[in-house]
Amino acid sequence: MKKWTNILLASTLLISAGATLAEENEWEGLQLAPGVTLGILAEVEATYEKIGDEETTDANVATFEAALEAQPIEGVRGIAALFWEEGDADSLDVDAAYIELGGVEACPLTVSAGRMYLPFGAFNSLLVSDPLTLELGETRETAVALSGEWNGLTAWVGAFAGERDDAENIENAAAALSWSPLEGLTLGISALTDLGEAAGYLDDLNDHLANEGATDKAVGVSAFLHLEYGPWALAAEYLGAAEDLKWTAPEGETTAARPQAWHVDLAYALNETWTAALRYEGSKEFKPGEMPEHQGGAALFCQLNAFATLGAEYLYGTFDTDDDSADDRHLATLQLSLTF
Repeated sequence: MKKWTNILLASTLLISAGATLAEENEWEGLQLAPGVTLGILAEVEATYEKIGDEETTDANVATFEAALEAQPIEGVRGIAALFWEEGDADSLDVDAAYIELGGVEACPLTVSAGRMYLPFGAFNSLLVSDPLTLELGETRETAVALSGEWNGLTAWVGAFAGERDDAENIENAAAALSWSPLEGLTLGISALTDLGEAAGYLDDLNDHLANEGATDKAVGVSAFLHLEYGPWALAAEYLGAAEDLKWTAPEGETTAARPQAWHVDLAYALNETWTAALRYEGSKEFKPGEMPEHQGGAALFCQLNAFATLGAEYLYGTFDTDDDSADDRHLATLQLSLTF
């Protein structure tokens, strides 16, 4: 999930809670005019990766995102965001573009319509990298949704056609429910009618459909916990398929998997400048050999000022491989991020 989108473009649902460090130094964005805010996120990373005996290094612009939020009158809100990252496509993408109506005393419910990230999964990361749950479950769609909040309960439900090449009608849906019984504690669950619409398998299934294959839908479910207590922060989540995700080759051979992912992050603010964090995460039947079966690591952040953060992270992961390829990985990342 695009990180600035989580801060500036958070919907009324407010299911995703940011890292403690980000929340303590949250920047409201640049006020261009009354009710109009511009936010920028830039992240530059240097990485070292060792898989078996092979070592690689790289430096790239991991994220550049510009988000514009306009609220001309109470109860009317428009959001647009552009996203770019260095890579194969290397192109500017419309990350989000949607409208929200309501959410005021006269109309407590909020109607949202447009291109948005669905609140399927929370993906609360306390480290530099995104958790495996995001790699599997992040879902962006053009949807119509209804949300509301009451006494610490927040509910969201939406419908959409989908990004799969065989999607023709509005036949998919997502729903999410979160609860904040105590200050600093949020619990949540969410569901998606087709996990194949999420980032983990969408491109693979579309490639399969392009080759005259067939696919079946599989319901996805998620549950998360986010806790902040003094200098401590804890984020935990499970996300996976509730049934087998199947795809059939033109020759008739069927492949099935029930992908799952989970993570636990723990962070401690040493002082106003330094924060340390730990992570353990894993996956099952989620692209073995590509995604770690088990992975753990640590990160250290230095808040340089109100806008810039320097983060260093190390992760060690093991993979479930059936061939002679290496089954473990060392990954170190140094990131400089700027938000204003």
